[in-house]
Amino acid sequence: MKQQSFLKVFATLFVITTVVLVIVTPLLEHQLHNAMFQLNLDKNREQAERLATLVSIELERGEDSAKVLADVQNMLENTLQSSEHFACIIEHENKVIAHPKPSNINKDTTGWTMDNGVEIKTFTQSAGEGIPFGGVQTRTDGSQDINYQIPISTKPWAVSVHTKLDIVEQQARKVLLQIGFIVLPGLLLIIVISALLITRQKHQTIEHN
Repeated sequence: MKQQSFLKVFATLFVITTVVLVIVTPLLEHQLHNAMFQLNLDKNREQAERLATLVSIELERGEDSAKVLADVQNMLENTLQSSEHFACIIEHENKVIAHPKPSNINKDTTGWTMDNGVEIKTFTQSAGEGIPFGGVQTRTDGSQDINYQIPISTKPWAVSVHTKLDIVEQQARKVLLQIGFIVLPGLLLIIVISALLITRQKHQTIEHN
């Protein structure tokens, strides 16, 4: 009898906890997604700022722009990068002018957009405007990156640092799983202890009456 009572209480608490988790998990995943997105965007901004500063200093010293661009191209090719995270240089006329993958140099970016949630620009618009801009970059094939662009002084160029948007989803789910591995055993233990205490209290009340 006591065992049946415990199982009923345990099942009730387990169902309630499961319902709460089903409701809370998507909300938590959404918050984690936003946090991971912002972390990646901030990281891209910092990297773009560093490279843009280096290039701007060389140009302001009077270095030939073709030489500076060649030096940057050499650096990009010899720096460990991947298709998931990389830096390139763009110019305002819808063109990539330096890229770790040489075959992408002079690539036409017409139709690509940048969206920061408030404003949508063309992919190379910030290079012409000389204004930093970051958000979700969308190509004409539908693929998307987290992108931050920092203009380069004296030229209608910008450093553009990319991270695949899909990575954010992977990062958010990984963190959520890690939280689950920590929290779920604790919740199960709490449910068991609570069920035992409630069952004991019920039987003590019955015996007292």
